[in-house]
Amino acid sequence: MKSRRIRKNLSTGLKTAVLCAFFIFFMLPIIWVVLTSVKRPVDQMAIPPVWIPEHPVFSSYVQLFQHPDFMTSLINSLLISGTATLITVIFGALAAYGIERFRIGGTLLPNLLLLTRMIPPVVVIVPVFLVAYRAHVLDTHILIIAAYSALNMALVIWLLRSFFAALPADMEEAAMIDGCSRLTTFWRIVLPVVMPGIAATALICFIFCWNEFLFAVTLTGQATKTMPVLTSTFVSQKGLDRGLMSASGVISSLPVILLTVFFQRYLVSGLTQGSVK
Repeated sequence: MKSRRIRKNLSTGLKTAVLCAFFIFFMLPIIWVVLTSVKRPVDQMAIPPVWIPEHPVFSSYVQLFQHPDFMTSLINSLLISGTATLITVIFGALAAYGIERFRIGGTLLPNLLLLTRMIPPVVVIVPVFLVAYRAHVLDTHILIIAAYSALNMALVIWLLRSFFAALPADMEEAAMIDGCSRLTTFWRIVLPVVMPGIAATALICFIFCWNEFLFAVTLTGQATKTMPVLTSTFVSQKGLDRGLMSASGVISSLPVILLTVFFQRYLVSGLTQGSVK
């Protein structure tokens, strides 16, 4: 009995140590960026590296807030990511419901959707740029919103399909027997039940749109520049402004962190809801 308890404690301690090691491994770059954003330039380049600055400074944040493109880029990121997420989730939910309930497209359409996620974005960026250039829609919000919506539509459909599949069809049949139309049943019966899954999917889609760089740097310009594009401009021929880039990275992470904390309970329940049928 005593040896079994010892083995159990050792096993628990080993699991805890492994989890702590993974936590440190993934959190170390984030901590380094946060600390770099409050270091003096001499501490940023110090060898051996200075982990905790003795005299923290916030000049990088002041410089970032005073940057002429900062507020425009932040508003563009919020507008583009939020609108693209809203469009993608609305149409993705309708498509996923139709595919799951009515078997639209059979097994071919879901596989074609999955195929679009296998194509690297760098393959399609040149044709998209040429079409946008000839249509005179470069550096417009509509173009980048449409690109993000198309880029994440297949992912949203695939995620939401599992949530609709876990929902018993008897609930919808009972509602339609009581006189509800298919659309009313979808709005009043289906959506409230799968709302945790929709919230989790919307959060994942927003994070992908917020962090996307390739389409943003190719299709945007001065008027539609996003935060990732602004951060990349701090690398120039004159060198790398580590403090300013770190401060931009910290500020760029705050909206995603706040949304994740706010939707945490929906995220956990949503991701587990679709795994049980």
